[in-house]
Amino acid sequence: MTASSPVRLTGVVDMTPRGLMLIEGDGMRWRLVGDVIAGHLIGKSVTVEGTIIGAAITAYYLAPAPETSPC
Repeated sequence: MTASSPVRLTGVVDMTPRGLMLIEGDGMRWRLVGDVIAGHLIGKSVTVEGTIIGAAITAYYLAPAPETSPC
């Protein structure tokens, strides 16, 4: 997927040998680049906003994802 407009995705942050990755629920992986600080969110569900370039997201927003109700 290549996009020039901002996107919002939800997934889990993981640290890999290539750096921080966002792993979506369907298994899609995105390398996170940019000036966001995500070390404290490793292993947690997050929402990320940014611009996709190839297989990377240049992120400008990263925050814990809101918990969903089981109802």
